[in-house]
Amino acid sequence: MIDKDFTPVEKKATLGLSAIFSLRMLGLFLVLPVLSIYAHDFPGATSFLVGLAIGAYGLTQAFFQIPYGLLSDKIGRIPILLFSTIIFVFGSLLSAYASLQENIYLLIAGRFLQGMGAVSSVVIALIADLTREEIRTRAMATIGASIGMAFAFGMVLGPWIAAHFGLAGVFGFTALLALISIPYIVWGLPKPKVIVHHEDAEFTGSYLGTVLKDKNLLKMDFGMFVLHMGLTAVFTSAPLILKQFMDVGDLWKVYLVMFLVGLTLMVPSTIIAEKKGLIKEVKIVAILILIFSFGLFMEFENQFVPAIIAIIVYFTGFMMLEPIMPSLMSRYAKPQVKGTASGVFNTAQFLGAFVGGAAAGYLLQYGHKAVFIFLGIITFLWLVAVLTLEMPESVKEKRVKK
Repeated sequence: MIDKDFTPVEKKATLGLSAIFSLRMLGLFLVLPVLSIYAHDFPGATSFLVGLAIGAYGLTQAFFQIPYGLLSDKIGRIPILLFSTIIFVFGSLLSAYASLQENIYLLIAGRFLQGMGAVSSVVIALIADLTREEIRTRAMATIGASIGMAFAFGMVLGPWIAAHFGLAGVFGFTALLALISIPYIVWGLPKPKVIVHHEDAEFTGSYLGTVLKDKNLLKMDFGMFVLHMGLTAVFTSAPLILKQFMDVGDLWKVYLVMFLVGLTLMVPSTIIAEKKGLIKEVKIVAILILIFSFGLFMEFENQFVPAIIAIIVYFTGFMMLEPIMPSLMSRYAKPQVKGTASGVFNTAQFLGAFVGGAAAGYLLQYGHKAVFIFLGIITFLWLVAVLTLEMPESVKEKRVKK
């Protein structure tokens, strides 16, 4: 992603912010595959409380990301970035302490506090300050790729750390990752000479009405909500299914295979979607794969190999969708409202993460099957929305050239 078109300052800013953001997200992803297993053993923990702990960060992240971005316009990017990082460290430490005490309520509080360390809008604003418009998309793509790598490492490392150091060790390592980034935020990041509000990258309140009236953007927001609702719901339920057959320390093997298969299919599907103008078709196929995986979970929750196949199938669909969703959303939004559209889109993602954990936790009292029936219904509604989605002109032009 980084090439000779980047100036030294742009390269340093892009790589530095990618590292900061990916370390933060790695901390969140580390806990995802193991939290439901450990938290269910806490005294007084119910499935709903565990689901709430898994998704809690999404609610406060959704609530704070836009205000942080707007506040950074007024008092500076670095102070807000530093403040949010410190909040995230405290949230991680509180979660670690709650894990040692086996206190589910403290754990939920810690997860809410982690979400208050929302950083995405500030990172986007800072990268916009430090890059020229013509290379900004590539800089954003570099950050996106770093998050993808963080997700992969988190899914594999989380079970290994938990097996050796417990859930408290996972949160402690998360706090350490955030602490490592603080000196670089203070002394290493380039400082923008002028702080400017970038409408193409940041949320602008006056454009909110325009974005919310666009039916295609709303369908994209609903899709992102459902995609990340499914992610947290699946990892509220699926680790408990796998726990029947294997030790926590061995879960990383399943997740590694899951990621490698997903990545293998993600690359060609993204190329087909982008280069051939077949984004809608790829989306439909990927959503059908998600629905099929939920059927597998329902049918084979008590069988080892089919349960592993189910999670691999699910993650394949997820990986096919994750890179093309932001790309397609940006094509619907006019240049001046792209930042606002992105802000709403990301808020929908974080709200989906919260709802997925809370809903799955509530439904688990009726069994794993109830979770996957719910996900199947909501994902089918998304499929209907995609079938009625009008494709942007740029995609239509690619089809004509074919």
